[in-house]
Amino acid sequence: MKWRFLYHKAPADFILATEEVLTRSVGRGQSPPTVRLNIFDPPAVLIGRHQCLMDEVDIESALSKGYHVNRRCSGGGAIIMNIDSPGWEIWIPQDMARRLSIEDIYRQYSKPILRLLRYLGLNANFRPKNDIEVHGRKISGMGLYTEENGILICGTILLDLDVRSMLEVLRISAEKLSDKAVKTVEERITTVKRELGYKPDINELTRLFKKAFEEEFDVELEEGDPADHELKDLEETIKIYRSKEWIYDERSVDTRVYTGIYVKKTKGGLFRIYYKLHGKAIESIMITGDFFAQPQRIILDLESRLKWSPLDENEIHKIVREVFTERQAEIIGLTPIELANLLCEALKSR
Repeated sequence: MKWRFLYHKAPADFILATEEVLTRSVGRGQSPPTVRLNIFDPPAVLIGRHQCLMDEVDIESALSKGYHVNRRCSGGGAIIMNIDSPGWEIWIPQDMARRLSIEDIYRQYSKPILRLLRYLGLNANFRPKNDIEVHGRKISGMGLYTEENGILICGTILLDLDVRSMLEVLRISAEKLSDKAVKTVEERITTVKRELGYKPDINELTRLFKKAFEEEFDVELEEGDPADHELKDLEETIKIYRSKEWIYDERSVDTRVYTGIYVKKTKGGLFRIYYKLHGKAIESIMITGDFFAQPQRIILDLESRLKWSPLDENEIHKIVREVFTERQAEIIGLTPIELANLLCEALKSR
């Protein structure tokens, strides 16, 4: 079987927009399964789909250091992407993962990256829910996005990392770090250079990347380019990733609207719940954080259903249960009951 191989060194808006475009294209059967290795140039600070930019990034510092700032179509947390942290993606039709849970998809499609790291001499392993680690330290994180019967699995490979620079542009909360039971970022993250004493150049990485996919999945990778129909779709999609509305305003929190905030680290990720009550009703609520939710709009749908609902635990559980059942939704690492309990905790904390 032949898959398409792409390599792009490009700005964040192009890379992120093509992630969305190729998910649709592969899902519709217009393009074959595809893998890509990419370099963000200029370097970029990216946040997850459900995050509030102001909560996660020191924007002034990031821009002053030459980073582009953008929002991914997938969930997860804020990251820095540059030549020392190349990204990778796999696009497949949903039929290729029909019987797999989201965690199983991560596990299955992490295999070529594990193989790549082992080619380099690293003892890499998958760690649920969506990390690849070496000697207990994270060296690659993964994300997932679905649309129109297509699945995107994406991630990074940490070749090297300037922790001081990262901490200057990302707002790393004590809440997020607390459950790691570590004192420094270096104790929970590693890099290829830290493990091996050197970092491979992009040509060597590309060669091993292609070899790992071909051997792991018994496919032939053919070098290619985005198809004409994908480039046409890209013309409109890239406008979203260049817009203030997507980058800055999406999931933006107006503190004049919300009178309460509740922050908690869970098995599913860090949640920030902003809310405003009116008597015994929920006037408005916004749920942000570095969690992964499928389908992508499930959080917006849930917020809409909770708006003006009674401030009653049974009613909140009922709404969460109904919305997740209707949409066949999932938050990785957190059940609907646990999410409903979290919302109840937040609204009690006023």
